[in-house]
Amino acid sequence: MLVAFLNPAYGADARGGNEERLKKLRVRIEALQEKLNDTRGRRDDVREEVRGLERRIGGLLHNLRETGARLRANEKKLADLDARAARELGNIGVQRQQLARQIYTAYLMGRQEYPKMLLNQENPARVSRVVTYYRYLNQARTERIGYIQTSLSRLEALEQQIHAHRHELENLRTSQREQKTSLETSRARRGELLASLNREVRDQSKQIDRLRADEKRLEQLIEELKTVLPDPPLPSGAHTRFAKLRGRLPLPTRGRILARYGAQKNVGNLKWRGLLIGGREGQNVISVFRGRVVFADWLRGFGLLLILDHGDGYMTLYGHNQSLHQGVGEWVEAGATVASLGNTGDMAQPGLYFEIRQNGEPRDPLIWCKAR
Repeated sequence: MLVAFLNPAYGADARGGNEERLKKLRVRIEALQEKLNDTRGRRDDVREEVRGLERRIGGLLHNLRETGARLRANEKKLADLDARAARELGNIGVQRQQLARQIYTAYLMGRQEYPKMLLNQENPARVSRVVTYYRYLNQARTERIGYIQTSLSRLEALEQQIHAHRHELENLRTSQREQKTSLETSRARRGELLASLNREVRDQSKQIDRLRADEKRLEQLIEELKTVLPDPPLPSGAHTRFAKLRGRLPLPTRGRILARYGAQKNVGNLKWRGLLIGGREGQNVISVFRGRVVFADWLRGFGLLLILDHGDGYMTLYGHNQSLHQGVGEWVEAGATVASLGNTGDMAQPGLYFEIRQNGEPRDPLIWCKAR
């Protein structure tokens, strides 16, 4: 998904103007993205299928995370409901035992006292006491029956909730199984396609041409973003600028550095313009500084790519992600999880490609970042 951002507006007219500008910027960036992805490969059906599969895999992983969270919440709710139902059932058992004792007591007393009371016309005070006692006993018995009826109603309501949650849990588990099956199918197909692509690029000259084309596409994207997007406004209360944290920014993920800025690539005279950090597939990728998303989509050579604009001409790039977590125009704070590490974009192993750009020019991330 592509993202553009505008200066904050105050008032309905300003908001309407900003929305119109945002729509136009999206159209321009989307057109640019299509042009970049189609360069030297519009008719490359295999790469287009890989692109679609990697987008699909990212979406499926996002849905699986959400489904898993809903499953855990429903399982906890169901456990709570089961516990409440058990307590209510226990309470009904106690109430029934007490009611049985009251009925039995009344039965025994009735056999002994009530006939005597009817025959004893010489002691009105005693008759009055017995009548009062019987009235209290009947009232207590009526209240006990009411308690039991209320408890039974609560138990019935709880059982209905339990049934509904069990049904929802089963639906969620079915959905999760289907998503996992679809994910496995997509991953298998992606593996087949990547194997065929790797066979095609074994020729070194083709690989060099492909890498140069990938770099050119990224350069075009950065230049276009600089042209069409103004500096993002800082959130209220934010005073620290990106440049002030030179040497103190965190690395965006944990792992071994597989390639350093300026190092020679394995083919041709091409050099790395950022860091390649190896890691575990699915581990968190964080924003190194607060910023706003300006690009969040698949780009040839970089897979699922997310770009943050931090203002003052600074951008950070996070490539080869398994899935992206941010949406249109979203601000992210420093340390917020923005993606899951992956191997999209023809990567042989899981890793994050990370760049820092100043006015469009790449900078050495290790000068700006400290080890986590």
